[in-house]
Amino acid sequence: MSKITDRYAIVGVGESERSKNSGVTPLHLALDAAKAAISDAGLAAKDIDGFMSYNENDSCTSHQLATNLGVRPKYVKDILGGGSSTELLIADAISLIESGELNTVLIFRSMNGRSGSRMGGGGWDSNMLQQNIDGGSYIIPYGAASPGQWFGLFATRHMYETGITQEHLGHVCVSFYEYAQRNPKAFFHGKPLTIDDYLNTPHLSYPFTKHDFCLESDEANAIIVTTAERARDCKQKPVYVMGMSSRQCHPHSHYWSDLSQVASDYVAPEVYRSAGVKPEDIDVASIYDCFSWVVLRQLEAFGFAPRGEVGDFVAEGNLRIDGKLPTNTAGGMLSEGYTHGMNNVLEIVRQLRHQYGATDRQVNNCEIGISTGWAGPDIAGAMILRN
Repeated sequence: MSKITDRYAIVGVGESERSKNSGVTPLHLALDAAKAAISDAGLAAKDIDGFMSYNENDSCTSHQLATNLGVRPKYVKDILGGGSSTELLIADAISLIESGELNTVLIFRSMNGRSGSRMGGGGWDSNMLQQNIDGGSYIIPYGAASPGQWFGLFATRHMYETGITQEHLGHVCVSFYEYAQRNPKAFFHGKPLTIDDYLNTPHLSYPFTKHDFCLESDEANAIIVTTAERARDCKQKPVYVMGMSSRQCHPHSHYWSDLSQVASDYVAPEVYRSAGVKPEDIDVASIYDCFSWVVLRQLEAFGFAPRGEVGDFVAEGNLRIDGKLPTNTAGGMLSEGYTHGMNNVLEIVRQLRHQYGATDRQVNNCEIGISTGWAGPDIAGAMILRN
């Protein structure tokens, strides 16, 4: 891909209602999110010629969404994927627009992630996991049959190596819950968390308490991407893509054999080089937060704190709105909702537009933001955006 800095932009974002039991299909949710994003951009459905989605066999197709919007698409794509898929599909959209095949692309994630197929609480068959996860036949018979258990093992090793403590994990959770109190649409709005409350909560899977897990929710999110030229005619202030590293991998597919590195370690230098900025230039962040520890490991990978010092970085309040790196300012997946990271992208777009004005939700003077994706220690991506 040629240098893309400031040549493409996110021009519309939208979401459906967020709930624990939507009572409707993923197609219904996707239509609500898509219509909201199209309205946000000031476009008509017919202006969209490409539709893309990611799913875990729990959603509708892009063609179904386009049809129900009254559009005959020139291009559709539906991939199996979770974390880091948003960044991947934005990169794919840019590539297709760059080639001249498409003009404007809508990307969505729609799921009944609480009332339907749940990532952490059912809907995953253990035989399927053993077949699909490299090494699964060795770990699952011993009880490691859920993401919380696998990530707990990763976290414990990293904590041993670097001195991260349970309290450091808690400061990530407390910071994100604090943002949820400013966001009426967050699941944990009205449910503040103190560090003492956190430390007094029993473990579900060591070292994680219930606060360290992402939420499960029924919802859909949508994003519209187009060229900078077309973006100038849209309703909202464009948020420009400065650089991307859409999906890098750990050196080995069986990454359990080497936890000293994660895919984000490879993403970080490339995304900064692509955007022409450094970590100290970032004003606001959306860090993928399926578990609290994942935030700490990515802050380290992306150069916001040195290895061994990331725990102190969060304990000092640097993820809060008045800290050095306001992060997941709608509450993130730990306390707002969960669409495999797309809700975090919606929020950073709104922050960079300065959409919250003079309210206590707006990060002051933010111009450049980073959004990271994480499918696990094995696969990750990121993009840097500006207003």
